[in-house]
Amino acid sequence: MNVEIDGVKYVPENMASSRIGIAITTHNRPDVLKRAIEQHMKNLPSGALVVVIDDGSKPAAVVPANVKLFRHDQSCGIVASKNASLAALVDAGCEHIFLWDDDAWPIADNWHLPYIESPEPHLAYQFLDLAGPRKINDMTVLYRDDKHIAYTGQRGVMLYYHRSAIDKVGGFDPVYGRGMYEHPDLALRIHNAGLSTWAFADVVGSEKLIHSMDEYEEGNRSIPRPDREALVKRNVCIFNHRRDTGYIGYAPYRPQQNVVITTLLTSQTDPQRGNKMLADPDMLQHWASSIAGAKAVVLADELTSPPFDALLFKVPSVNMSPYFSRWLHIYQHLREHPEYGFVWCTDGTDVEMLREPWAEMQSGKIYVGSEHKTYSDEWMKANHHGKAYSDFIEKHRDEPLLNAGLLGGSREDVMEFAHRIIRQHYLIESHRFWKMETASATLVDMGAFGMAAKSFGDRIVTGPRVHTIFKTDGFGKEVAWWKHK
Repeated sequence: MNVEIDGVKYVPENMASSRIGIAITTHNRPDVLKRAIEQHMKNLPSGALVVVIDDGSKPAAVVPANVKLFRHDQSCGIVASKNASLAALVDAGCEHIFLWDDDAWPIADNWHLPYIESPEPHLAYQFLDLAGPRKINDMTVLYRDDKHIAYTGQRGVMLYYHRSAIDKVGGFDPVYGRGMYEHPDLALRIHNAGLSTWAFADVVGSEKLIHSMDEYEEGNRSIPRPDREALVKRNVCIFNHRRDTGYIGYAPYRPQQNVVITTLLTSQTDPQRGNKMLADPDMLQHWASSIAGAKAVVLADELTSPPFDALLFKVPSVNMSPYFSRWLHIYQHLREHPEYGFVWCTDGTDVEMLREPWAEMQSGKIYVGSEHKTYSDEWMKANHHGKAYSDFIEKHRDEPLLNAGLLGGSREDVMEFAHRIIRQHYLIESHRFWKMETASATLVDMGAFGMAAKSFGDRIVTGPRVHTIFKTDGFGKEVAWWKHK
């Protein structure tokens, strides 16, 4: 049963609403876009968000008041436009993401339900071949049941993604330039990550739900044929190599911003200093002024203004050692900022950047600070209590002591590193509550930092390229990225 109130269609609450996002990309086809929007509005899921990405149309695209417009001043191509679509819908909190070309639209109510009700996190509207007499014979059916049909290739006119798939593998890879093969590449990455049953699949009966002008060869293509052929020639080798090697890399779908994070948590006593630190931005000014090629970010619980050239993010005061709460705040901040690329987390009162590390950093490597001591150092033994720490210190007693004042890598790796520290801390505290551990609480994080680092194996990098020799007033500054004390 269809229900309308004042011309607005409603569906049962459990059939979604604001979780559904529809993005339409367009370039220099105002009449086609107008028709597409009209058709979408006739069959719009209740409460769905509709956005249009205008890729530099001249004149600019015009949309109704209930459609949000995002515009590139100059044409950036398919990859950038589709990634802008993802960013707009993800930022709006959409769980079910539908990316449309401007020359395709729904032709039936509830067209979206087979897609969002499917357990598959990625599907796409498919037609086996052109509807008219001309045939291209470029793909075949691999599988069919009563709900899904899978092919050897993919059309790109309507792409459905569950947000979880985008979170896992990212968006459309800029390696494909202005476009061509970018959407089957994303489909394969989702498939190779073990998220989808088939790389290129659709719901059965989609021809009754969706109309594609490409399928019926209606109108002109937005990209002239010679340009399309040149793009195909450029990109096909990249795609074929990835297809045949099981490529699974993450592709950022929004501009990535490098960032350096420090914390100033002053509401709790510093266990090493024996008193609370001052909520004074001048304490961090030398650090902030040294940061180059990245945002300088301060996470603070009491600070009211940041040092010059830094950004301040307020965090809650929590009743735990600041040496552990800093990793909790860092993890949560990174989780909230997927636009970050490479990340460094550093002490703010005794660290400065000597030269930019960004061009030399490698994805997959995790960079940490270290000291010219080993884990058998008496300070480590005196300040780390309980079996987990004593076993770790004994196992690594002759290895260099890793220092928690420097940690760098990709956002994903640094976020996971911080989470491992917090997991270790809460596990030990739980053991203390359950009387499985009777030692007093450990209030410093060097042991947990070392445990996290060792769990990453040979991905950890430290030494003279990362930082100067600890507490030597900059010995090795000619080659190091960072000076630490």
